[in-house]
Amino acid sequence: MKKILVLAAIFLALSEFSHAQIRLIGASNNFGSGQIEILEWNALDSSSVESYPTELQGYYMGSSLFNAYNSNYYLTGVKADTSGLLSFNSITNSQNFIDYTVFSNITEIDMSTGKIYNLTADSIGYFSVNEYDISAGTDSVIGIISEPGINGIITEAICFDSNNGILYYIGYDNTPSRCLYSIPVRNSDFSFTKAVIATSGANSNFIGVNFDNVSNRIFALNTVFDSTGTFSDFSVIDIDPITAEITTRAQLLLYPYFVAGSSSFDQNSGSLLWIGIDTTFNQKMIVFNTNTNTYETGFVPGSVSEIVCDNFEFAQNAYPLTSIKDNFNDSFRVFPNPASKKINIITDGFDKNGIINIYSLNGDLCLTKQINSLQEEINIESLKSGIYILSIQNATGIKTQKLIIQ
Repeated sequence: MKKILVLAAIFLALSEFSHAQIRLIGASNNFGSGQIEILEWNALDSSSVESYPTELQGYYMGSSLFNAYNSNYYLTGVKADTSGLLSFNSITNSQNFIDYTVFSNITEIDMSTGKIYNLTADSIGYFSVNEYDISAGTDSVIGIISEPGINGIITEAICFDSNNGILYYIGYDNTPSRCLYSIPVRNSDFSFTKAVIATSGANSNFIGVNFDNVSNRIFALNTVFDSTGTFSDFSVIDIDPITAEITTRAQLLLYPYFVAGSSSFDQNSGSLLWIGIDTTFNQKMIVFNTNTNTYETGFVPGSVSEIVCDNFEFAQNAYPLTSIKDNFNDSFRVFPNPASKKINIITDGFDKNGIINIYSLNGDLCLTKQINSLQEEINIESLKSGIYILSIQNATGIKTQKLIIQ
């Protein structure tokens, strides 16, 4: 209860800024260069689009993730001679290409720890639950779900409760019934529970599943077809994480179609977003406010998909005890933190041709300093009180950490 009250307080504080734009990140094909670009923009604002070229020539559908723990956007991409994981930092706008396990569209991130969880169908009737830790370079199977006779997993039907460390997945059991699977991934002993979802029809299709870490509800889009396979309803629903009871928030019959890989959830405003396609096949970005059950529609960049909300600021405020940790290694340490006048930075490993940058949460560069020794001192008296991102980088890489100035 205490954690819920804390998050509620954070939400009330942030709701004062609910009029602020929702920051989005996505991937787009530049038809002129033949390369993939990373786009950043404010929802519904055509004048805010910023593009960043990459070396990718393509990407895997449904493979994007945003790690609010460290502000990294991940996309499984393809170069001319190899495939791997593109990492794009939304604060520094820097990118790296990592030779790492391919992400699928059945993957989620714990924004309080930065760990990544994935479901895979190893064989008929068996689902593996996997944990990835990119910072440590490890991956492991933490458990197996057995549902004899079930062939495959439903895509875009997974979300994560970062408050309690629970992975949720909507899929079938061998009854067969549509179920909400709850998997507490932080427990030492693997377990899961499932609750049958009572649907309005046998042909309901849940897509765009997202978890609201303020209200502790699951939100999704529900497309319903009749017995002949004809479309009959499209609505925004919420699902109780314990009982799997469904509440319809609104019907959107004017937008019966959905662009795969386009749904996301803004934790600050409680908005569910996706690219909808209307009955004349025009695409619109839909921003549905789950607090008021109202929505706006408008601009979406051409050919963009793999869209995520940049929830970095929310994660830094909601999970300070975990986010403040330096989860990289001892070669990069900042003290004191919080600080008011000066900070000292141990730069071992980055002391050759390295640069220290301090950014605001809006991405503005506030201070920069060339690294000249194994320990650098920086005067921060010119900076206002608040939360900043300190990055340290050289030719070998970049690492970031939250800095609190009092």
